[in-house]
Amino acid sequence: MAVEKKRGSWQLQSGQYLGEISALCFLHLPSSFSSFPYLIAGSGSQIMVYDLEVGRMVRSFDVFQGIRVHGIVCCSSTDCAEGTLPSVVAFNIVVFGERRVKMFSMQVAMGQLGSVSLTLLQSLPKFANWVLDVSFLKGSASGSNEEGDCLAIGCSDNSVQLWDVTTSTVVLEVQHPEKTLLYSMRLWGDNLQALRVASGTIYNEIIVWKVVPQYDASSLASQVEDHIDQSNLFPNCVQPHGCQYEANHMCKLSGHEGSIFRIAWSFDGSKLVSVSDDRSARVWEVSSETKHSEKLGEPIGLVLFGHNARVWDCCIFGSLIVTAGEDCTCRVWGLDGKHLQMIKEHTGRGIWRCLYDPNSSLLITAGFDSAIKVHQLPASLSWGLEGLVETKEIDRTIAYTTHIPTLSEHSGPMDSKSEYVRCLHFAREDTLYVSTNHGYLYHAKLLDNGEVEWTLLVRLSEEVPIVCMDLLSEPFELCCSVEDWVAVGDGKGNMTVVGVIRDACTPKLGFARTWSAGMERQLLGTHWCKSLGYGYIFSADPRGTLKLWRLSNHSAMSCNVSLVAEFTSSFGIRIMCLDASLDEEVLVCGDIRGNLVLFPLRKGVLQGTEVASNVKISPSNYFKGAHGISSVSSVSVGRLSSSQIEIRSTGADGCICYLEYETDRKTLDFTGMKQVKELSLIQSVSTDNSSVSELSSCHCAAGFASVDFIIWNLMTETKVVRIPCGGWRRPHSYYLGDIPEIKNCFAYVKDEIINIHRQWVLDSERKILSRNLHIQFHGREMHSICFVSEGFQPGVSGKHSLFSGSSWIATGCEDGSVRLTRYMPGVENWSASKLLGEHVGGSAVRSICCVSKISIVPSDVTNIPDTNGQNAVMENIETPVLLISVGAKRVLTSWLLRSRKVDKKEEQHNITGNSNKVLLQESCSMSFQWLSTDMPAKYSSAHKFPENKEKKAGLAANVSSAEADGRSMSLSSENGKMELKSGIKDKYEDDWRYLAVTAFLVKCAGSRITICFIVIACSDATLALRALVLPYRLWFDVAILFPLSSPVLALQHVILPTCLPSEDWKFVYSH
Repeated sequence: MAVEKKRGSWQLQSGQYLGEISALCFLHLPSSFSSFPYLIAGSGSQIMVYDLEVGRMVRSFDVFQGIRVHGIVCCSSTDCAEGTLPSVVAFNIVVFGERRVKMFSMQVAMGQLGSVSLTLLQSLPKFANWVLDVSFLKGSASGSNEEGDCLAIGCSDNSVQLWDVTTSTVVLEVQHPEKTLLYSMRLWGDNLQALRVASGTIYNEIIVWKVVPQYDASSLASQVEDHIDQSNLFPNCVQPHGCQYEANHMCKLSGHEGSIFRIAWSFDGSKLVSVSDDRSARVWEVSSETKHSEKLGEPIGLVLFGHNARVWDCCIFGSLIVTAGEDCTCRVWGLDGKHLQMIKEHTGRGIWRCLYDPNSSLLITAGFDSAIKVHQLPASLSWGLEGLVETKEIDRTIAYTTHIPTLSEHSGPMDSKSEYVRCLHFAREDTLYVSTNHGYLYHAKLLDNGEVEWTLLVRLSEEVPIVCMDLLSEPFELCCSVEDWVAVGDGKGNMTVVGVIRDACTPKLGFARTWSAGMERQLLGTHWCKSLGYGYIFSADPRGTLKLWRLSNHSAMSCNVSLVAEFTSSFGIRIMCLDASLDEEVLVCGDIRGNLVLFPLRKGVLQGTEVASNVKISPSNYFKGAHGISSVSSVSVGRLSSSQIEIRSTGADGCICYLEYETDRKTLDFTGMKQVKELSLIQSVSTDNSSVSELSSCHCAAGFASVDFIIWNLMTETKVVRIPCGGWRRPHSYYLGDIPEIKNCFAYVKDEIINIHRQWVLDSERKILSRNLHIQFHGREMHSICFVSEGFQPGVSGKHSLFSGSSWIATGCEDGSVRLTRYMPGVENWSASKLLGEHVGGSAVRSICCVSKISIVPSDVTNIPDTNGQNAVMENIETPVLLISVGAKRVLTSWLLRSRKVDKKEEQHNITGNSNKVLLQESCSMSFQWLSTDMPAKYSSAHKFPENKEKKAGLAANVSSAEADGRSMSLSSENGKMELKSGIKDKYEDDWRYLAVTAFLVKCAGSRITICFIVIACSDATLALRALVLPYRLWFDVAILFPLSSPVLALQHVILPTCLPSEDWKFVYSH
């Protein structure tokens, strides 16, 4: 909702609706204009026009007032009026909803993005029944035979009305003799003689009928046989062209066991597809002849089972059938009943609409979650070919199948001494390094014609397997023309570093340096660190020890190696990945059992200025079980401030974890976690690389789900790539470009064959469809909302943000999700929506509030020592901004604003294997991160509250005294009441829920402690005052007010100044 000041008074103006998508329609443009159609989507009382070629909204129009758009119908383009520009194409479209129908003229200016206008032609009078479908017909009372002259309107009472558009009058109204309430109706035919009506009744049947002249003898015979009283059939029939028309029953289709929600005709009218409450779709053959049988139904057609919930929509084109259901899946079927493809990218209450265009092979899905997603299906699917189509046909992918050159030298069964591929590693989209069990290191060049050129770089020694490999490539500073630095470790404990020089024809070996890095069978990993460059490399053994080696005096023929330091994990478990921050002198490692270990990384040790050599370094901190007992697959380190770094890790538990480390206090805090349900193992996450292309702003996770390799877009919740490969245990490697949708490579080994899928579209040839046209929102009912002012951000004026029209809105949903959404003035008001997280156990969010202003309590009032020697407001200390959400199961969750500019060492989209290219960039977008969660203690439902209900006095003093011990208490409550595991349930658990919340911040001058007081209203008619102590995240019961006469549904507080020694002192009342 936009706020505008005009003539000294405030006015409210409605903005764009954000909610379910209830209608879809293609607008087919001339081929000279665009190879893709425009898309018209109905949401709420408005329609939105999208250019699919550029993936943007062109315009939005309000067409109704308080009525939801249920359907949109478009006729073919019409010639422009004389005198208008020839570059303008006009269309007649009809929009209907509930009992209203409106006809518009939409004009599209060719070659001008955003030049779409909508003019109202006619608004039909309100109908007595709901309108279920509308169709354009040729012909009118005036004798014209142009398409769009007549409208056939189908209503929920099983009737059809014919409107003459030129005269704006009803020329015909026909009702089927079986007067029954309908759930759905679909019309077919472009003229009155060909008009067919399929009606889905409340009795789980489909009645197919047509409109015929009343003097039709077959019609009369049918009515006699069906014992229909003809005297009361059409009392108000109109006679177009001097002929009276009536309904002629064709057939009745029975078989569904639930309500029929949607019906679709095939292009030639010979088939019907229906979807139902019984989770099935059925395909029916419809004869053009009238059936005179008294049987209850026709033979049951093809039945399509596969959905796990109700099926909402369907469409049929040729031999392709598409269904969309409440289980959030869209399924593609063949006419033989074979399930061809499943798409699952929506959330919540399902996909409401699906639409398919056979000319461009575009499939559009839209649902309750407000998202509109675009999928380009294999072109041959629409022609009825069996099975799935090769990926290269739709994604312009080149599929390579090759094997190592030495494989042909071996025959017979494979064993541990046979020659086979051990490791794969992409360097670029056209370069793959391969190491083998016999110690060979190959360079494979991928050619555009599908061929692979092999170059043997080095063989380590006879019959020594290469067990690990890592790669360091551009854009890092290189020397001696070395393009790639390849490090391999063999079974004898030796490490070899190979420098590869780029050549016009074939790559050349620049140098190869081998040294002993450990005992036999004890070298399991080699790791380059991007922030350290090619001068340092790590080796890992199975007991959790890392050795840091310095490479110096690089030349084309030699490289000196020296051991710098040894890092030993306190867990004694193999290190799988690492990253470092030189500025903060921290090394972060992840092991095979889900633990994160931090080591000090002193610059003096790296630079060799310290006298001691081979320094033994112990951990400075650790976090046990960040990923449970699953392996950590990647770690990334970024700088938050001068004394604070952020750590992000991914693992084989399908989660992305976030932690913060304070270098001054040496404290490590877990700050949040995101579970990607579509992936069982996340190998890495790619982030925004500040490219000018909007598509590159997406965040992707690469990993595995069962036997498939998947790239998942975390921002749009879209599956970018899916490649069946057999799982993550076999040798594999992948490489992503700045736009993973069109730049991705994946290689894996199966049955001794290296399979490579490469999709790499050059920027000059780029033409990709946006996979997400409209932002994704809550997929279920929303119960709470609050505004988050941009004035909370440092350096942003609240007055400026008020009149800029931009707003941030936090919302809570029935499924426990909390989202932050941005509203901005412009064509597409809702510019972004981010999922912050979910309540424990998915408990519904009932209320949400934002707290930012802080009240300062002088130290002389609280008797707390002024540690800074002053009694001031501490303007230089950043004020925390919190988001508080409460809901079912008495779950209370706090979120911390992360809107300040953050200097982060992020990953670039170019990713190889488990390693990532790093990039220094700034981020200043508003976001909240999970801070802390509080749940009720475990006690009997007979005693709703603990016996100690006394108000806790001296809270600030007690907490202040605990400040020294706060390092170990950042994630645990003093009395153990905070529970973060959602899977544990108590047998005494009650069903009370929080209904409302309000909060305020209080700070003691001279102390680093901030207390957030939270007032909560519960469904048992009580009010509770709780306190969250920051930065330690400790929860305390302060006071309980009960009982009230009834539950409180809304809360608000006011802060009043009182007469106290300091004018900064304020007292808080809540009511």
